[in-house]
Amino acid sequence: MRRRGFVVSLSTKIGMSSPPSQISLFKVGFHSPAHTHNHKGNTSRYNPKEINNLEDALDLFNSMIRMHPLPCVVLFNQLFGKIVRMKHYSSVIFLYKKMGLLGIVPNLCTFNILINCFSHLRNTSSSLSVLGKLIKIGYEPNTVTMNTLVKGFFVDGKPAEAAKCFRKMTEAGCVPDMITYSTLVNSFCKMGDTDSAIDLLEKMEEKFGKPDVIAYNTVIDCLCKDGLFFGALNILSEMTRQGIVPDVVTYTSLIHGACKIDQWKEARRLLNEMIGQRISPNVITFNVFIDKLCKDGLVADAMKVFSQMASQGIVPNVVTYNSLIHGACKLGKWKEGARFLSEMVGRKLSPNVHTFSILIDAACKEGLFDDATVLFSEMSNKGIVPNVVTYTSLIHGACMLGQWKEASRLLNEMVGRKIIPNVQTFNVFVDTLCKEGMVDDARGVVEVMVHKGIKPTVVTYNSVLDGYCLRGEIVEAEKLFDIMSGNGCECNVSSYSILINGYCKNKRIGEALRLFRELCSKGLNPDVVTYTTLVGGLCKVGRTQDAHELFKKMQAYSQLPDCQTYATLLDGLCKNGKLEEAMALFQEMEEKKLHLDIVSHTILIGGMCKAGNFAAAKKLFCSLSSKGLQPNVRTYTVMIDGLLVGGLVAEALNLHREMEDKSCCPDSCTYNLMIRGLIRNNETSRAGQLANEMVERGFSADCSTLEMFVDLVAKGELDPSLQPLVQKTL
Repeated sequence: MRRRGFVVSLSTKIGMSSPPSQISLFKVGFHSPAHTHNHKGNTSRYNPKEINNLEDALDLFNSMIRMHPLPCVVLFNQLFGKIVRMKHYSSVIFLYKKMGLLGIVPNLCTFNILINCFSHLRNTSSSLSVLGKLIKIGYEPNTVTMNTLVKGFFVDGKPAEAAKCFRKMTEAGCVPDMITYSTLVNSFCKMGDTDSAIDLLEKMEEKFGKPDVIAYNTVIDCLCKDGLFFGALNILSEMTRQGIVPDVVTYTSLIHGACKIDQWKEARRLLNEMIGQRISPNVITFNVFIDKLCKDGLVADAMKVFSQMASQGIVPNVVTYNSLIHGACKLGKWKEGARFLSEMVGRKLSPNVHTFSILIDAACKEGLFDDATVLFSEMSNKGIVPNVVTYTSLIHGACMLGQWKEASRLLNEMVGRKIIPNVQTFNVFVDTLCKEGMVDDARGVVEVMVHKGIKPTVVTYNSVLDGYCLRGEIVEAEKLFDIMSGNGCECNVSSYSILINGYCKNKRIGEALRLFRELCSKGLNPDVVTYTTLVGGLCKVGRTQDAHELFKKMQAYSQLPDCQTYATLLDGLCKNGKLEEAMALFQEMEEKKLHLDIVSHTILIGGMCKAGNFAAAKKLFCSLSSKGLQPNVRTYTVMIDGLLVGGLVAEALNLHREMEDKSCCPDSCTYNLMIRGLIRNNETSRAGQLANEMVERGFSADCSTLEMFVDLVAKGELDPSLQPLVQKTL
């Protein structure tokens, strides 16, 4: 007659980290009384060293409970300890319950093991229940009990309860040891509470003498991660004063802290100091330098550190190369990044999913979608499973090229591989569709997101908002703006800037200013984009004085105008005939050593021509080469148009020839402006010839040019020999 034991599903009863099989537990749940006499008094089979997996442990437990008499609790504790080290915490809890049903009385060590298991499962309420039970049956919690409970509270994200537990247990006579304090220091640091960690270091010194290097390293690392580098240096000074020798971990943390706040001299000094103390930097130390330099776009400097690393005989790892690849790709040097990949493979280093994802993302952003797909195939051939980042990058690349079918295929493929699209994946679809003017399709994607349980973010809504504004559908943009908050997605500065831009483009400056005031009243700080948009909007409706005032106001609020802001105001002043103010602003830009690019110069040349100051325009145009600037097609077009307006036909034609000689090909705007300028200067023959050249190059006459030709034909003022050429244009 068999006695049925317990068959439970641990995954539903207790949150399991590594669930044992139902069959294994079923085996534990049965034993035959007939077999117990075969093991009478025999514990020779008990050998926990032979346990290699959970199955072995359960088999041993099954053997133990068949022994007669039953083994003592100490042996069960040893078995439980072995299972805990395998991280099968839920299994220990199950076996503890089974042990209790067999009448085996737990001791303090058993309870401590049980508390440890519940702590790892983030079930501190059950840990406290065990504490209550052990006290109830007459045991006094010891230091191990306290350490386990304290650590459990931190694992469960309850630092306040951990501190409270520590205080109550010490008041009850439980004596903390070095492990207690080290646990608290480590945990407080992980929670970002460096002040409490430093206080504990001082208490450790009072009770146990100087803390060890690990405790100091923990605090130093935490301070550095929080950006408190100089505070970490103070801890280093205290550490050395105590006679504790810093190690490679100490210096690597400090170097990371220095790099994080751009203290390059300090980072270099620390590197030299550690080498001087014969503490050899390791690959992690150098990776800290290389990663930070690459993130700052200083790949050339990173390569110098890479060379220094090699000279010290330190072999780079995949993290080193990933940083270099990311740095190269960030600078738009995808080929350089691909070269690093080849180099690391040549060194027998295995690239990981992060390596390939960086390169695939960069290739897609540079429009090299075919190269990205080749890399994708290569990573699959190497057995590297792509993740959501890899697929999102590929989808973005396909969308950028308008390959919607390919983007949809990739989405279906990733879902088929159980890789769940995230909000960034859907945002790629939404943003690209909106930029293509396909806002209705984008709204459909948002609905799919909601249906899939993926909550759209402010980035999602801002893309749609911008899409409506690009199409001039301001009413729809206003509706979306109003419902964003209702959907639990508060509008941010970008949301306001997008709608302000929409109003400005439609010359609805009143609504734009109202929205700007609303933005400020909500405690949001307008950024340089917001101000630049409004400056442009005010200029568009002729309110240049208000634009200039806003330009000054933004600086008073510590928002420094960038080159785009200056260019926007400069353009507004020039178009509104405020040449003197424009020239003063241009001079201010020069005095502030701002980067005056070809765009700013072209704007001012246009303003000078508009004001009839052709001599100044020509002088500025001729100075471009001395400033290291190359006129572009827009610059030539503006200058040629100005010369024709001023009746300087010969100079305009010479400039046109120069433009061709310098391989700066005229565009449709250049041809149309020149043709109209020549007609106004009664150069109809030249205008006709230029019209023929324009058509041969694949351009066509715009409405204004066509009207002028039609008018010439109607008045009979066009040379009959040119009529076939003009007919071709028409």
